[in-house]
Amino acid sequence: MKDITGRADLEQLIVAFYEKLFADEQIGFIFTEVAPIDPETHFPVLVDFWEGVLLGQNRYQGNVVRKHIELNRLHPLQAHHFEVWLDHFCRTVDELFEGPVAENAKMRARSIAVVLETKIYHVSKASPAG
Repeated sequence: MKDITGRADLEQLIVAFYEKLFADEQIGFIFTEVAPIDPETHFPVLVDFWEGVLLGQNRYQGNVVRKHIELNRLHPLQAHHFEVWLDHFCRTVDELFEGPVAENAKMRARSIAVVLETKIYHVSKASPAG
């Protein structure tokens, strides 16, 4: 296996990863019903994000934290949602790639999951509805 080296590798990763997410009984509904993802429009944005995180290309223009806080308002995200997401991400990376960038992808995903979960928790606690 090879390491993640460019956009095409990230596209392959995102497609394989979301196949797992869409099919997952525990969290698939989040991506198909709560906030339905259109792969044609969403996957390039995800690739932009990961390309920036892993390869230094700064195409992503969104706010990941804000997007997930909005998602949490539609359906409260719990620790197990993040655990399942992270497990699928790391397994997909391991199935497709090996090397320093692949290892960094898994490390960064763990960090991102912790940051998102923490930020969502604090916003929920600060909110009168939370």
